[in-house]
Amino acid sequence: MKTKTLLLSFAAFLISCNFQKPSEQKTNSNNEDYLKVLNQKESDSQNKSQDNLGNLISSIEFGIKANSDEAKDFEDGIIPWVSIENPKSEIDRLIDADKIVIPNSEITVVIDYPLNNPASFILKSNEKGFTRKQLILEISKKYHEIYNTEEKTAETKTIPIEKREGLINRNETDGKYGIWGHDIGDLDLSSIEVYELENGKVQILLGVES
Repeated sequence: MKTKTLLLSFAAFLISCNFQKPSEQKTNSNNEDYLKVLNQKESDSQNKSQDNLGNLISSIEFGIKANSDEAKDFEDGIIPWVSIENPKSEIDRLIDADKIVIPNSEITVVIDYPLNNPASFILKSNEKGFTRKQLILEISKKYHEIYNTEEKTAETKTIPIEKREGLINRNETDGKYGIWGHDIGDLDLSSIEVYELENGKVQILLGVES
């Protein structure tokens, strides 16, 4: 996991501190507490040990061709990630989309960000292996399943963006996966690490930008 941005409106947050009512003081205190929690979770995600994953056999990078407006921010003309929420909107710009990058017909994908309770799924390909296009579409599908299941099983529901105060990060929910910090729209796939386990099976870990 890598972090693109910290989703905190500092200006609005700091200005509001100068005009606090008691209820607002409590809200700001809660925001500060949650920000500390988020920072710790982000740090833990980046420093997670991967010693028991088997042998790293390859790393796969994802990127899309920048359009004329985006090229102003990406000098090489390449955006080094692709949307997880809606990859179909960018799939025609995905670099080497149809190149087979994992020559296996069955793999296990581990999804652990931003989840308190990681999930794993088996992906199967009818072809000679997996292309970048197949991978991002399947990963997107699994992320949507996770977020939908979380909402159905959580007692603490997701606060709509328009109702969030101070922090605009997604609140932590208590469903099956325990999602924290990010809506699915925040997430982009930048890379995949491919590991071979002792039993010969292949497992992939995701490099997710947020």
